[in-house]
Amino acid sequence: MPKNAIEYTGGALGSKKIEKIDYSKPISSTTKSISYSQADNTLLLDVADTASESAAQSGQFGAVKVKNDGYVTANAIFAYTKYTGETDTSEAVEYVHYLLAPEEEIILPASRAIIATTNEQYDGTPITAQAPASAMKIVVPDSEQLNEALDDSETDVDVDDGNYFLVGDLLRIDDEIMEVVSISSNTLTVVRGSHGSTKAAHLANASLEYPFFNGYHDFDKYSVCQTDYNGKFKAQNFFGYGRGGSGKLGITAGSVAIQFYEAGYAKLGLTDVTSNTESGLTASTEYEFDITVDGGTTFDNLSFTVDSSNTKFGGSNGIIAKIQDALDTQYYTAGNLFEKRVIVSIEGGDVIFRSGSNLSTSAVELSAGSSGTAEFLGSGRIPASPTSIDARLAQELEFNPVTNSSTYKNIFIRDDGRGNLLYRNTQNVGTINYESGAIDFSVGDKPNAEFVVSVLHTSPFSGKLNAAGADRANSLKQVLGNTSQQKCEAILTVETF
Repeated sequence: MPKNAIEYTGGALGSKKIEKIDYSKPISSTTKSISYSQADNTLLLDVADTASESAAQSGQFGAVKVKNDGYVTANAIFAYTKYTGETDTSEAVEYVHYLLAPEEEIILPASRAIIATTNEQYDGTPITAQAPASAMKIVVPDSEQLNEALDDSETDVDVDDGNYFLVGDLLRIDDEIMEVVSISSNTLTVVRGSHGSTKAAHLANASLEYPFFNGYHDFDKYSVCQTDYNGKFKAQNFFGYGRGGSGKLGITAGSVAIQFYEAGYAKLGLTDVTSNTESGLTASTEYEFDITVDGGTTFDNLSFTVDSSNTKFGGSNGIIAKIQDALDTQYYTAGNLFEKRVIVSIEGGDVIFRSGSNLSTSAVELSAGSSGTAEFLGSGRIPASPTSIDARLAQELEFNPVTNSSTYKNIFIRDDGRGNLLYRNTQNVGTINYESGAIDFSVGDKPNAEFVVSVLHTSPFSGKLNAAGADRANSLKQVLGNTSQQKCEAILTVETF
């Protein structure tokens, strides 16, 4: 599609060009001579879900321009689907007419558009800052069930209603994950035992579920929806939202927002500390403390030895580096700190022990050791009673210091209405499929992170861009022409971009 492009940069998935319409280079151009008719309009462009010689495919062009290239007035007519309410079925096609004088033209975007009988917002069902279900699955709506007993090898799976599924879906029955590769009526052809699950026999009328574990790993790798160590996450549905068998389905374009938890931490309670600040600890002396990370079992008597020539907080052999080395050693060692990351740093003049996980349960607690080695807490400049701060969601708003007006911080992943996921408004980090809800993103600075989601779903503007389909049409359907001049032909040119 010939377009100019702008670019999102800095994302973990790399830069991606987001195309912008170039009105100097039409995709198609049709000019027709049109005679006056009181009964019938002349079809200039038909829009459909699939391309053909007579129809342009919905979503494959960005705008339509109609220009009066004749000497008399011409009527440009745009057809859309009418809705009487957000939850009501769509009704007949309705038409918007523009009477164009010679040389006049009109350009309309080929975006989601309907005609409504009220001025209500057709936004869909709102979900606001909700954590995905902790079970990482939900039951398929309307009590969908397995419609046969299934052995542990059959790949054609009969269900009550195949309309609840899409190719590419993951399906969970009991503790087995299956990948849907094709659908024929109410029979799903699947790959069995996917994502580390085990092929098994299942009883007729077993419950069917949409799973949404982190698809970069086995289904039982994590106990909650979270990114992995590299900040990556994907699922084949948007946590069950917008799925069903009929009617208005899918995710409303432009409505996705994802917010990550900020890691819990412990702070020593110091002030004005810099890397050059003396710790007050004794050179060449071993110190110890107990540490509990992310709700796990306490690691007793974590020890480190102060360098013989550097008792400052900073430096490659300073106090912070020595403690970090001790923590990193235990990260790779079987025990209570195995694969539990802690980052020690100076923040705001204090020494912070921050969890390397951004889970809702992430936390760090420090307490006194018990082995008889010199105690870190309470020695030198180190306070005896550190403070622990729980993981949390950051304050969403920031306020103007003069007017106190509020704006949302750039701390979210948001979608741009084109299926791209943007982090901090500029970094392209992944994609969202508005029809299936399939989501895939990678945010490098949010490893092992839980999140909450806000989204709208199940409205006329949800799901795929759709020129047809009962109760789901949400785009331009046709462009037609006529003329008010009975004694001369009009000429209309229709271009798509």
